[in-house]
Amino acid sequence: MKIGLIELSAHSEVLDSLLRQVIDLGAHPTVFTNPFCAEGSAAAASPAVEWQVCPPDLPYADFLEQCASSIGAQDHLLVITPVDALCGPLREARAKKPAWHCLVHNLNTFTSSDDKRPSAAIAKLFLDGAAEILLPDLRLRKAGDPLRARALNIAYPQHPPTAFTRDDVRCCVPGRLYSGRDHAEVLSALELAAPLLTRRLRVDFLGEHSSEETKSTVEAARRALAPSVELRDHPGYVAQQVFDRTLSDSDFLILPVSEQLTRNGIVETRGQTCVTGNVNDMVRFGLPSLLPAFYPLSGHIDGMTARYDGIAPLADLIVAWVNTGEFNRRKRAAGPGLTAYRAECLSAMREQLAHP
Repeated sequence: MKIGLIELSAHSEVLDSLLRQVIDLGAHPTVFTNPFCAEGSAAAASPAVEWQVCPPDLPYADFLEQCASSIGAQDHLLVITPVDALCGPLREARAKKPAWHCLVHNLNTFTSSDDKRPSAAIAKLFLDGAAEILLPDLRLRKAGDPLRARALNIAYPQHPPTAFTRDDVRCCVPGRLYSGRDHAEVLSALELAAPLLTRRLRVDFLGEHSSEETKSTVEAARRALAPSVELRDHPGYVAQQVFDRTLSDSDFLILPVSEQLTRNGIVETRGQTCVTGNVNDMVRFGLPSLLPAFYPLSGHIDGMTARYDGIAPLADLIVAWVNTGEFNRRKRAAGPGLTAYRAECLSAMREQLAHP
């Protein structure tokens, strides 16, 4: 079976996750992408993968035209991020193979009637039946809704959990500092927790600041929390190697995802119409995580988390995990669940590729 994956935006982590799933099913996929995603893929060196990378100065439409014969030779094409440059190839391929599958990250935005939203043209083609719609987590499916009938799991185990023995505790809050994550709640919880910690805690805010306001807020918190909490942040874009190295060295994560996210006036609800990429961070490295109570997870990986609903409960969990080393107990217990979750991921991928 010939499988192509197309990513012409910047979701390198999603491409990498799905690419690893396809390889683990025994396929030899072809990837059509840009230099950013090709360089950010941990699977880039795999001999099982053929890479078609768009030169930096070439328009995507021209790149896709150059790749037309290779695209047409695939049995299945997985579109990671729908972009309007795909309209031409899709119109030409509607009556023929390959079978197109489109991953929809934000369902309300994708199905909106607003023609000015990003990638409105390609969304219309997909919604008119030019491709099958795939949602990015099995928990988003709903019986009886044709748009919610099919899904994959983006999150996919990659590295076995590592339990560290050291004097300090290292926690990570991954992702850009913006309204989609409630970093203010984390800072307030750390302020409550700091006087009660019996071990030094290092917290990495592992993402670029969206504004000068967030940067100054973190700087003020850094001074207030010292010396029991060492707060680190990153002034700009975090390279994938730095991101992965920091995660691999972490004891646990805090994932303060906001329940709702508004872009261009359209509201998405996490766990209902979209997902957070932070679950991918958690699963890839087998990292125990503190996660808001509202967010749905597979039963195979839910045991890696402790749930909170508010600042005080989050502070209590931080104190308990740091002082007792609870995160290492959860790391040691995570193996069977991650193995079962991996099987669930591959089963879902196999099921989607069975569709003509």
